[in-house]
This record gives sequence, C-alpha cells and structure tokens, in this order.
Amino acid sequence: MEPSDSATTAKLVKSGRNFVIFAEGHRSRNGNEILDFKSGTFKSAVKAGCPIVPVALINSFRPFDMNSLRREEVQVHYMKPILPDQYMEMKTSEIAHLVHDRIQEEINKNLTQNGLTS
Repeated sequence: MEPSDSATTAKLVKSGRNFVIFAEGHRSRNGNEILDFKSGTFKSAVKAGCPIVPVALINSFRPFDMNSLRREEVQVHYMKPILPDQYMEMKTSEIAHLVHDRIQEEINKNLTQNGLTS
C-alpha cells in the first residue's frame, strides 16, 4: 500500500485493522530525541475517526547504533489514547505536534526516573 493512500488506510482501520505508523518518516540519529513528525501520517486517523495511541520507544536506537553484539534493553510504553473528539478540530500538523510532544515527554520522564541516558 502506498503511504499516501490515506483513504484506503482509513477504510481498513474502520473495518477493524490496526496500523503502526512511525511518524518521523525515518530513524533518528539523536538517541532518545525523536525527530519532528510528518503531519500527513495522521490523515488516515482523521479520516477513520479512530483513536491515536502514542507509543514511546525508549533506547530503541541502541541495537542499531551500538557497535556491539550484546543484548540491549528497549522499553515500549503504550500511552493513553487520544480520542477523535480530542483532535477532530485540529489540523494534522497540530495533531503531529501534540503526539510528538506527548511521546517525547514520556521518554524524558522515564529517562529521568530510571537514571537512563540517551
């Protein structure tokens, strides 16, 4: 499926299918600091009127950026969903900023609480 085909994706979501979308567009090279999100990645959610579930990946860069074969711990934090009535009046660029900021705050909070480094 083409990434730009948000109408098809929205139909699939309405039929019960779930999708994971990495809204950065590519992998960050800045540790746990996530890149800006592409606003177009949220068009399908808006068209489908579905919840957006932010997911914070902590230290997910380590298996790719560490020059080692040792096991690395990566944390996955599923966050509170953002319901359609919370974002329907927003532009997709505003949704992108909202989701980005919530995920980065979750990452930063966990790094601080657990004494982890980026």
